[in-house]
Amino acid sequence: MSVYKRGKYWIVQFNHNNKTFTRSSKSTRKRDALELERQMRQQLVNTKILGYREHIKLHEACDDLLKTSQDSGAYSSLVTATNRFKDYFDNVHLDEITNRDLSRWVEFERKRGIKDITIRLWSRQFNKICRNAKRLGYYIPEYEWGEWNIKDKPIRYLTDDEEQKILKELDPSMVTDPKHIKGRQAARDIFIVMIDGGFRINEASVLKWSDIDFENSVIYLYRSKVSNDDFIPMTNRLRATLMNRRKVVDGEYVFPGKFGGHKTIKNNRALEAAFQRAGVTDVSSHNLRKTFATRLLNRGAAITDVQHLLGHSSVKTTERSYSAFIKNERFKQTIDLLDTPVQPKLKIVK
Repeated sequence: MSVYKRGKYWIVQFNHNNKTFTRSSKSTRKRDALELERQMRQQLVNTKILGYREHIKLHEACDDLLKTSQDSGAYSSLVTATNRFKDYFDNVHLDEITNRDLSRWVEFERKRGIKDITIRLWSRQFNKICRNAKRLGYYIPEYEWGEWNIKDKPIRYLTDDEEQKILKELDPSMVTDPKHIKGRQAARDIFIVMIDGGFRINEASVLKWSDIDFENSVIYLYRSKVSNDDFIPMTNRLRATLMNRRKVVDGEYVFPGKFGGHKTIKNNRALEAAFQRAGVTDVSSHNLRKTFATRLLNRGAAITDVQHLLGHSSVKTTERSYSAFIKNERFKQTIDLLDTPVQPKLKIVK
């Protein structure tokens, strides 16, 4: 079936030339999804077969992507980036933007004091705008980003000692107030979910008991940032933590909010406070996810397996994110070979 319901909205999904096209109708009515499917198929005929394309204004291209990305974990970043593009380029046709225009935009943002790492993030959002416009059948610019990429930076992950310090600060037996006990226990549990499962903070916050299969020791989740369904096998520690939590938490969500529903990211002050008390002040909750990935890579996990466990849409994303760590570990392992004395087994051949 080419349309199906996920949550409250109908989704359109069909194959064309061995490629899958998926889009949310953002509607609770099936007939709206069927009409969207008709439009999408007609668009494919016009662009792929007849070769027709249309011009689109930059502002419209930005808004088109925003409409389909409202449930994405990167939505706020996308809004910021599109506003920056709208302010600088005005409402020109998207395909009129050139390499020179993009280079001038980069320099303009630098003069405003914007760091390269932020500019690079915004440039990726520009790529998304262009890809979405192309998918909808519009002309897009031919461009390449200039040589302004940031050098590989070391990945900040927790050491085993730092992890133990934080867990000690999250020990609920260290406090006597019942409210503080409950808060610390929740913070400790979400800490383990993230560091043993590689969850983003927003993914852990909305986790439901129905997503957890204790019998098979896996957690099923829908990753809104990349719009895919996935599953994460549980470590023994993670499974034990969730089983203990199941005994004391009622309701739909693993981490319920103070006023109903699920826990919000802003409500996670207990975790951030534990970092401060442990003296680990240069990390955030996202570094737990990086710790999960680097521990797998350090133990010889395949980069493609780490990609799927992190929920990256492409292995290139994983390689780009952890290239510095992978390179450092590979060099270290290579040099370690020199510390292992060996006797040559080959005879000299004249």
